[in-house]
Amino acid sequence: HQRPRGRLRHPLQEDVTVALDDHDFWSLFARVLGRPVEPGRYAPADLAAWDSLRHVELVFELEEAFGLNIAQEDIAALYSDTDTVLAYLRERVPR
Repeated sequence: HQRPRGRLRHPLQEDVTVALDDHDFWSLFARVLGRPVEPGRYAPADLAAWDSLRHVELVFELEEAFGLNIAQEDIAALYSDTDTVLAYLRERVPR
């Protein structure tokens, strides 16, 4: 069972559209890494805190925050840089 892209289902409400704001991503990203992160282009090699375990945590947080179901093959592709993650979100979450 897959959730619709960009929509959250609350048990007591109808589907709720979740809009993407870049600030939301950067706040979530910093929270997952446990440190402040200024918006920019980063790869895991640039941020020691962005290891494979934190990447899995990031994926779970993105799914929860934006109502996504990120496919296995996409999880690996997103572990490349923040531009790729943002582009992925922009394609799937309304702005």
